[in-house]
Amino acid sequence: MKTHNEHSRAAIISKYAGPTNSRGSRIIVKTQRSRKSYHYPHELSGADCHRWAVDQYLNDILAQDRSDYGEHATGWGNLSDYTVGQLPSGEYVFTSKL
Repeated sequence: MKTHNEHSRAAIISKYAGPTNSRGSRIIVKTQRSRKSYHYPHELSGADCHRWAVDQYLNDILAQDRSDYGEHATGWGNLSDYTVGQLPSGEYVFTSKL
């Protein structure tokens, strides 16, 4: 049972995927809801690439929720609502209150 101080959190994981013979470099973003890949933004570097991809993902979630539930749906919030950390594997984790 949850107490009044407990909050649900969303975890968004992003990782770099190198180029293949048929696809360029990309950032893969995954959550319990879905998994999407975005082209690697070569104009950025490091964590900024992951922030960009997660921002794109949040915009996609918002667009999908507004399509499904109407214009007042809020999606999963804004990137500024998230805290970011890097795992030893090199993946980045973004977490927020839902």
